[in-house]
Amino acid sequence: MTLSRGPVARVDHCPQCNVISIHLGATSIRLEPAAYEALWGTLSHALRVLRGLTEAPEATPTMWTSSGGSA
Repeated sequence: MTLSRGPVARVDHCPQCNVISIHLGATSIRLEPAAYEALWGTLSHALRVLRGLTEAPEATPTMWTSSGGSA
């Protein structure tokens, strides 16, 4: 099921496997819902930094793993 579509990306949800797929041109990324939410937060923060609405974080973020935890 397509959740959203824009000029550069499409976001789908597979209810059977509960995976979110992000399609950017020829590249697709499959994420568990919790990882998708974490990515959304990271991208939202980056956009606020780019617009000068907030400052970049001091610490290096941890990497998310497919098992749902940080690396």
